[in-house]
Amino acid sequence: MFRGRMGWWCFLFGLILGGAAAVEAADWAALLDIEAKGEYLSNINYSPTNKKSDYILSAKPRLALQYNTEATRLEGSLALAGLHYLSNSSLDRINQYYRLNGSQRLTPRLLFRLGAYLTSDSTLQEELLTSGVFVNRTLRTAVGANPGLVYNLTERLSTYLDYGFNYTDYQSTDIFYNYRVHSLSQGFDYLWTEKTILKSFLIGSYTSYTIGNTIANLGAQVGFNHKFTENLDLTLMVGANLRRIKSKVSVLAIDDFLGFVTVVQVPRRSTDFSPFVTLASSYKWPSGNLNLSYSRNQSASAYGNLSQYNIFQLSVTQRITERLSSQFNPYFSLSKMDSPGSDYSSLYYGLRSGLSYELTQRFSLGAYYAFNYRKVSGSADYGFPIHSAYLILTYSYPIHYQ
Repeated sequence: MFRGRMGWWCFLFGLILGGAAAVEAADWAALLDIEAKGEYLSNINYSPTNKKSDYILSAKPRLALQYNTEATRLEGSLALAGLHYLSNSSLDRINQYYRLNGSQRLTPRLLFRLGAYLTSDSTLQEELLTSGVFVNRTLRTAVGANPGLVYNLTERLSTYLDYGFNYTDYQSTDIFYNYRVHSLSQGFDYLWTEKTILKSFLIGSYTSYTIGNTIANLGAQVGFNHKFTENLDLTLMVGANLRRIKSKVSVLAIDDFLGFVTVVQVPRRSTDFSPFVTLASSYKWPSGNLNLSYSRNQSASAYGNLSQYNIFQLSVTQRITERLSSQFNPYFSLSKMDSPGSDYSSLYYGLRSGLSYELTQRFSLGAYYAFNYRKVSGSADYGFPIHSAYLILTYSYPIHYQ
């Protein structure tokens, strides 16, 4: 059903693009790249017990397309990632990623935009890296769409209204819970100076789980984007979220008629505030670049509740010679289950570094090492390191025509 909705959005957007393409000259670009990777991972399940190491071979072909006219912009990509475990072949799978982003100018002041995606992958490392929360390995399909409108009130002031939908489906429904998220957001951007944009943002969202848990959220944010120089910029957004959580908990009760002790599900409600922070900065120099980001936010989790997380990432790329470059990427994630009666928290940090060498204009070879450490606190406390080393061979073939 949700794939059908995705197809409908793509069809509708295609009609809009088709009408524009009929009267405007188009600029097309495509990029085909293929990544072959060999990796050693010391703990394939990121588990404190029954640790298993393995060698993993993977191939990742990806096709990205761009289409532009004076009034239309369209970007789409499709990618596959095939993974083969030499000793644990039962974990072999093919991940799939499809994405569409675009916009169509309807009038000189009004812009329609759309984002849509379909992902089929595994929950293990993907959710661990995005929220810090660890869930056992299972297959997951997520589909979403984000249509919206942007209107220029003046030359300096614009407003936008976006609707968001996401549905996440887990194959193992005995321990994970499918959920839907609906959201509506409205914001303003004001060009204060030629280098500074002031921003404000309101969002309301509603998350519902198959087990009956619901989360209603209302958030407000303010901030700015400032370009100090051509090579240095900073974005900062701060705000707060007001949440209303309704969940079910299991309690013991006595049946008045039969006199037996039974387990019943009792609804529990809670309301609270949580802060929101997003910080992002980038800096470029002739031989490299630096990207820094920090986020303090919340997201729905597979366990039927919210996860509050703090994520920090730093990425530095430095060109050593004309063909040889180095990468340095430390990261940190701290998350906590936001559920009444829960004290679960997860600390996850690591460092990824390596070298890449351009063999030819289209081929590059990279060698990397990553160290991660995960510490969990709650009903059980434990921590353990994870090591990985890998080689990556990449081929890229760009195409451009008008």
